[in-house]
Amino acid sequence: MTQIRFGLFETPLGVALLAATPRGLCALRLCRSHGPQEQWAEVGLEFAGAEMMEDAAALRPYADQLVAFLDGRTDAFRPPLDILSGTAFQRQVWAEVGRIPAGETISYTELAARVSRPSAVRAVAGACARNGLAVAIPCHRVRRHDGTLAGYRWGKEWKPRLLALEARMVRGG
Repeated sequence: MTQIRFGLFETPLGVALLAATPRGLCALRLCRSHGPQEQWAEVGLEFAGAEMMEDAAALRPYADQLVAFLDGRTDAFRPPLDILSGTAFQRQVWAEVGRIPAGETISYTELAARVSRPSAVRAVAGACARNGLAVAIPCHRVRRHDGTLAGYRWGKEWKPRLLALEARMVRGG
């Protein structure tokens, strides 16, 4: 049985729920204004077969890395990941999203082409919407084909803020 440790942490984006196995981070959920209850429930359902244990101390290194990134004290947030959910297609999309350089964006159309499914633009957008590892799998770097920013699972207001933060880091300031 998979063991998953989890905890809640304050970040510049608000409260985040982090969960990890011994192999790496398996969930990073940004808790919006309604509080963490919805994220607790989602994580409980997603990992229903796992042994869940609250252990914020074990997750503190991940939380510290996340906060350092969001505060602009480091230019990357690349924790080890243990992706336990998603279809093979979703995992393929998420892997490709992870290759988008910080501070850059691509369109859902381009992302679909990169995963060799050029007609699957909606499915690619759906995979981004199901990403349970906010920031770690940087779906905020994916935009519409016309350059505008589409929705973001964790709150549309965060997408431009994350992109601006990354752009400042890339520019060195």
